[in-house]
Amino acid sequence: MRDAASESIFGRMNRSSRPYRVLVVCTGNTCRSPMAEALLRRLFVRAGVEAEVISAGTAAVTGGPAHPHSLQTAAARGLDLSSHVARPLSEELLAWADTVLAMQPSHARIVRDLDSTVDVHVVTEFLPEGSPDGVLDPIGWDREIYEEVFDELREALEAFVETRSDSSVHR
Repeated sequence: MRDAASESIFGRMNRSSRPYRVLVVCTGNTCRSPMAEALLRRLFVRAGVEAEVISAGTAAVTGGPAHPHSLQTAAARGLDLSSHVARPLSEELLAWADTVLAMQPSHARIVRDLDSTVDVHVVTEFLPEGSPDGVLDPIGWDREIYEEVFDELREALEAFVETRSDSSVHR
């Protein structure tokens, strides 16, 4: 059984003949959202869901690479972030997306301020015991924290994809 939030997302997916589009948002688009973007792509492929995933940051500087700890953490799990290029959040990206996954409530508020009609969720909403604070920003911490963040993202994104991998969704 899906909750009201996933029903609205699921309904949007069924009405479209194109792949489902997800925008992942954090602050700098160098730590959390690049890891989540790559992981979410993998999870959608494994679930047989046709989807496009990109990421952006509310305070991103265009062109920056993924943080070295994000690169290493993702690589240790078979994900390549070497070609990641940071991009700032924009109204155009919001118009592109079917769903926005924000790392923290503050990111969701910024998204809603730019477009009040967008379907936005804090990614930890999909955890059974979801954190109201969202996913910790690991910038400035050691790699161990990045690994913990990745594991939290994996759990939340697996739950998110599970609610979307139904036989009537793009396959």
